[in-house]
Amino acid sequence: MKTAFARPAVMLAAVLTTALLAGCRKPDSHDHPAGGHEHQEKTAQITVWSDRYEVFAEHQPPAVGTPTTFITHVTDLRTLEPRSAGPVKFLLRQGDATLEHPQAKPSKPGIYLPALTFPKPGLWQLTLLVPTEGTNAVVELGAVEVFADAHAAQHAKLPEPPEGVSFLKEQQWKILSQAEPVTKRRLVERVRVPAVVAARPGSLAQVSTPQPGRLFAPPGKSLPGIGDKVTSGQTLAFLQPAFAPSTAGEHSARIAEATARIAEFDARAVEAGTEAARAKLAIEQAGVTLKRMQTLVAAKARPERDLQEAEFTLKDAQAKLAAALAVERAYRDAATAIRAGRDGASVTPAVIELKSPIAGTLVVPFNGAVGEQLAADRAVFTILDADTVFIEAKVPEANARRLSAAKHASLELPGERGRFLAVTGEGGGRLVFTGLQVDPATRTVPLVYELKNPVGQFHIGEAVTLHIETERAEDAVAVPDAALVEEGGRFIVFVQLGGETFDKRDVTLGIRDGNFVQVLAGLQAGERIVTKGAYAIRLASVSSVIPAHGHAH
Repeated sequence: MKTAFARPAVMLAAVLTTALLAGCRKPDSHDHPAGGHEHQEKTAQITVWSDRYEVFAEHQPPAVGTPTTFITHVTDLRTLEPRSAGPVKFLLRQGDATLEHPQAKPSKPGIYLPALTFPKPGLWQLTLLVPTEGTNAVVELGAVEVFADAHAAQHAKLPEPPEGVSFLKEQQWKILSQAEPVTKRRLVERVRVPAVVAARPGSLAQVSTPQPGRLFAPPGKSLPGIGDKVTSGQTLAFLQPAFAPSTAGEHSARIAEATARIAEFDARAVEAGTEAARAKLAIEQAGVTLKRMQTLVAAKARPERDLQEAEFTLKDAQAKLAAALAVERAYRDAATAIRAGRDGASVTPAVIELKSPIAGTLVVPFNGAVGEQLAADRAVFTILDADTVFIEAKVPEANARRLSAAKHASLELPGERGRFLAVTGEGGGRLVFTGLQVDPATRTVPLVYELKNPVGQFHIGEAVTLHIETERAEDAVAVPDAALVEEGGRFIVFVQLGGETFDKRDVTLGIRDGNFVQVLAGLQAGERIVTKGAYAIRLASVSSVIPAHGHAH
């Protein structure tokens, strides 16, 4: 009976070899006479890779009418695990004849043991159907030669087995090893340089006490704590200057010295007014500098970082003006309060608002008690805006000329070797500054990238590794970095010759692009190399223990 089925493309050719199945062979009925060596039965191997499954089968040369066991190992290439349950079906085809041989389940995880019987000699096409996700995955196992009788089968000439490192399917399944075809790909050489995550100019600010005094929370609120989000201009706390009378008792005690204190506070108010005047001048100068920087940056004569520093200088001067005006007002209010108290009027304590100059997150909160007496210039809060960060790198001068004009980059986080995050392009970041000078001490050229950081993935001060593209790009045979094993100062890879046989190859490496490395010699496109579990196979290659075949039949 013929069975119709779809035939997706099979990715790799079958490998037919001979092998001795240690621990898996039945005694040969045609033993040599005493004094001779024992005759061992010949077997053939089939290894096929489809887009979903790897099938590795072992069998003796089949004879007409005699059931022949095909020891069939089925590996799911998506999970790298053996097919542990479920049926499969073998199809045997010769000309118009098609025979079906279903297997209800594996005899052990990953291993099916069909006893196939062929009615005619000659070449039979063998196909395996694996029910998968509502359809049949089709794996073409190639042609199997069937002999007329047992004598012909026993004396059949089969290809020599591949020689290499033996690593059994059971061992591969245990470590979930993986092998993939070698391909050509576009590689762009990248320079690997250390870098650090830095705060942008103006994105880190401290709120300090402009005068001695006591700190209080805003009415009806508490002082902000670490991790709290704050907005630009938000009042974080109130400072009651030390000179402000806070109770009627304190006021009465100071009546005798009221005239002197009024004169003192008036003088201090004048000093604060002078400081405010200086701040206004600083604002004017910062404004002029900012306009000049805007022109220079637009002409690419100065780095954008200088523009951001000028903007921050202007904001800082504006904040100092606001603080000076607040202090001047506080002194005048204090003098007015003393006059009012001296004349018997009610006293209203003067306070200074401590406001956040930027929007961000509180990273260093107030470390003290509410109402505590604080000295002048005490840093009370530290606010950081880390939604956008700088990635600052220093490129050795020897590599600086090799960098591409675009200088696209990706970064590698500490402790996550092999995982790359795009900085430019898909990463959404941009290059904001290319150094125009070589640092005489480090002999490096600075590069600064700006990168969005909305979820706080990058931490200020964190060390990272930047991979910056150069002018060099090639279409080359390339392998994943995970396929390389260092041995004796050289690099090797393991090529899968068959289901359980691997060849150790020395390779000559070229340029590196992220997780891929160019192979100049030692490999060809289409060969299948181990990309996961290579080190375990390397250990097997140096072991003096011959692995026993673990298949239970």
